[in-house]
Amino acid sequence: MAASIQIFGHSFVSRLKSFLRNEPHLHFNLNLTSLPLVQYSGYSGAKVETLRRNFTDITDFAPDIVVLLIGTNDLCQPDVDHVSVSAAILDLIDSLLFLGNVKRVICCQILHRRPSHSTHHHVDTTWFNNRVDETNYILSTNIQALPHGRATFWRLKGFWSPEAQSQVFALDGVHLSVMGQKKLYSNIRAAVVATLNNGLEI
Repeated sequence: MAASIQIFGHSFVSRLKSFLRNEPHLHFNLNLTSLPLVQYSGYSGAKVETLRRNFTDITDFAPDIVVLLIGTNDLCQPDVDHVSVSAAILDLIDSLLFLGNVKRVICCQILHRRPSHSTHHHVDTTWFNNRVDETNYILSTNIQALPHGRATFWRLKGFWSPEAQSQVFALDGVHLSVMGQKKLYSNIRAAVVATLNNGLEI
């Protein structure tokens, strides 16, 4: 039986779902030959608490694998420090595994933002990107140390060099361009394939 997969997070998830509707060569099932059932559950402006409020999406679908894209909107809040955001994400991972009965959780690396003239998403990018780096370090270190080995920190590839960033981000410096959407899709697919190849029993 093919694995069931739920992509759970902020607006990157809903925007990816919308993007795939118009991409005939990229399918919702991540172009996997096993034809898994893949659910896209994304919420505009979502923080960790938003995902907690929508936890029934997990229990109703009962996925084998959850791909988590979260943290960006939490880190925009100046009154919340990166240590608290990291702890909230780690606690959500525990909830997914032990309350939601998910077999594996893939926590995707939080992306930087680019400077932009947009006022809607305005945030000091140097301040924000430093917080992202600190949070990613905490998440990577702590997830790697988990004794059960059922969670993975996935480093997103193709988003970090200045050349790549000029191509993968939309003009607002926050959301993704067409190329960025394709790279996100490829990363999620690679993360799921790696998890399935790592002995996931379903």
